[in-house]
Amino acid sequence: MKSVWLQENKWEDVEHYLENKKTILVPFGSVEQHAKHLPMGTDSLVAIKVAEDAAAQTGTLVAPPTWVGWAPHHMAFPGTITLRPETLTNVAMDIIQSLVYHGFEKIILINGHREANLPPLKIAVTKLRNRTGAFIAIADPFYIAEQVGRRIRLSEAGGIGHAAEMETSHMYYIHPELCEEENAVKNVHQKHPFLQHDPYSGGDRVFVPSDVAAYREGSMNIGVVGDPTVSTKENGEIYHHELVGNIVNFIQYCEEEVQVTLRNQEIPL
Repeated sequence: MKSVWLQENKWEDVEHYLENKKTILVPFGSVEQHAKHLPMGTDSLVAIKVAEDAAAQTGTLVAPPTWVGWAPHHMAFPGTITLRPETLTNVAMDIIQSLVYHGFEKIILINGHREANLPPLKIAVTKLRNRTGAFIAIADPFYIAEQVGRRIRLSEAGGIGHAAEMETSHMYYIHPELCEEENAVKNVHQKHPFLQHDPYSGGDRVFVPSDVAAYREGSMNIGVVGDPTVSTKENGEIYHHELVGNIVNFIQYCEEEVQVTLRNQEIPL
């Protein structure tokens, strides 16, 4: 391989790669508002960097990133781009089906957009795992790096949300040139316990989707939910390396332990 990125190789490079290795990473993100201190491409930039670093350590190919995701509530702020959920599901299915057609057997989606992208992506991977027999997984930072996030967090309960502590620390480490730390503001307010958004806070909860008007008001007309003011580059480095390390570990497990027999290797039409 001349590069970990699929699009930077020639078709012959991919053919040779598939002679010995059947794993590929597929980054998914979003282009959406991230308050006044983080760039709109944060979720995609995270997925791209995590995939790239894990790929470099394991010699794994990475498919071209899907920059946009499902983000209707962030349309409250200019510049956000959202797909309909069924569109994202279909895009993911076509990408994965194309890869399966060529003989990729183990496909790991790196999702930088966290909870919002998960419903459409879960539908896509569930359908194609059953249709093709491919081993398809979703690695999401909130879940595959949950333990390190709990360990290093500095904010109070409610401090982990959107454009908040953990992803801000992460971006300070991987893309400091795109961040404006002086514009970070805190927005932690009390809600009914069942409406807690912080994934590291325990307790029972219910799901209530945001609408555009309520999200804008609830995020202080800035777009932040949580506390990015305690974020540090040092914690971002710890978080990033453990996150990448966990994905490397999972790639190794897939290649050493998972057996796959592909079926229905069709071209998406």
